[in-house]
Amino acid sequence: MIVNTRPEKLSRDLNYFAQSNQIELTNIPLTEISIREALSQEEIEHLTKIESFDGIVFTSSSACKYGLRKIQDFMEIADIKSSIFAIGPATKNELKEHGLEAFMPEEFNSKGMFELLTKHGMKNILLVCGTNNENLLERHFNKILPKLEAYNMNPLEYNIGKLKSLPKNSVLLIFNLATFKLIEQNFENLNDRNFVWICASQRIADYVDSKKCGKTLVAKSPTYEDMLNETQ
Repeated sequence: MIVNTRPEKLSRDLNYFAQSNQIELTNIPLTEISIREALSQEEIEHLTKIESFDGIVFTSSSACKYGLRKIQDFMEIADIKSSIFAIGPATKNELKEHGLEAFMPEEFNSKGMFELLTKHGMKNILLVCGTNNENLLERHFNKILPKLEAYNMNPLEYNIGKLKSLPKNSVLLIFNLATFKLIEQNFENLNDRNFVWICASQRIADYVDSKKCGKTLVAKSPTYEDMLNETQ
């Protein structure tokens, strides 16, 4: 059994891809995404002077979707003059739907983004992300970056019960570390289940592997195509 743990709002294309390739997929979303209604005073200040940023980095398609809603409260999207950067193909496509062309790294991770931003000489960057941001890009820059945390990723702990009824050797798609940690916190004897973990990055896989709770595989990229291809 192959289990998708992504939020329902982010799983449409993944499900279409699975159906078209005759891959049996069970959806058990462990988190849900919602717009962050109240911003901090610091975030509001970033938005009022958004034209001062050399570059705006969108860390996910959700960051694009909800971040642009916040930006639109302060300026027209068409008036953005800053260089735009997308962490991966889904984010780039979401930005394009809003009329924004974005630069995208060859590696869809914080290291790849850091190298791309350095190549383009970006000095003053606004990071558009969620409240679950792990500050990975900041570690590469070795400094705190201005942020707009545009959305919340809320745990759906009631779905953990569904995972507990999965047969041994089930294959779980893990797109972010927070999802695995949620499972880890709510699951007793996880190492007895012999799950197969398909991880979206080597960083996630290293953490999962350290827990000795089954077989760990790393997808070629965090795209839903590569995640599902790794199950075959």
